[in-house]
Amino acid sequence: MAGSTEKRRSDIIGYMSHSHSVTVAELSQQFAVSEVSIRRDLQYLEDMGLLKRVHGGAVNLSRALQQDPLAEKRQYQLDKKERIGAVAARLIKSGNRVILDSGSTVMQVAHKISAAPSSFGSLNIITASMPVVRELGRCPGINLILLGGIYLPEYDVVVGPQTVEQLKSLHADIVFLGTDGMTLTQGLTTSNVLEAEVDRAMAKASTQIIVLSDSSKIGVIGLATIMPITRIQKLVTDQDAPEEFVGALQAQGIEVILA
Repeated sequence: MAGSTEKRRSDIIGYMSHSHSVTVAELSQQFAVSEVSIRRDLQYLEDMGLLKRVHGGAVNLSRALQQDPLAEKRQYQLDKKERIGAVAARLIKSGNRVILDSGSTVMQVAHKISAAPSSFGSLNIITASMPVVRELGRCPGINLILLGGIYLPEYDVVVGPQTVEQLKSLHADIVFLGTDGMTLTQGLTTSNVLEAEVDRAMAKASTQIIVLSDSSKIGVIGLATIMPITRIQKLVTDQDAPEEFVGALQAQGIEVILA
């Protein structure tokens, strides 16, 4: 059921790319589900910044996407990111201290927590990501620690020496890291040097480093290296990950989970 819901939501975005607006009734007929289910889908997709709900339906955000690179990232490979986020969330235990990095794939973990916070028990969540704060800020049982620093509006995250310094005094059980690129030679990479510094500090503050990345990032090299691939304990990716890459990681003792 969860898989079909995730695929339908991804398909709704694809369907809307050809139309300025759609109605709930139209989508209900197109996907052969109830209007109640469609309204839930539209609420979820609006929360993810992928469309805007209006009375009786929704409108696409094609103009907004041109102005907001984060919205485009959230839309890309959405179905795979949802599966990765669901698998990653199941690795969290009650009482864990968890660092959530920025990025659209890691954001899926926050969404899974906020959908059923009571099932996760008491958690301490540390983040520099404003979308994570908005997602988890009002969830019962979540002790949320927002790191300070320099706000980067284009990434909706805080970075800089203040952020790194705060992380030096914190200790986490798990960090979920996102990445813009990942290769065996260059390791984990990102497009922003300041984010790379924060990611390294997050990893240093954590007992277990878990990378969340869809397979499109494998073989890509970003501007700045975060860390060598050998530093991580787990990679959660999708079924399209190249077999040779997966095998190389497993040979180095890294657990690879295919969502």
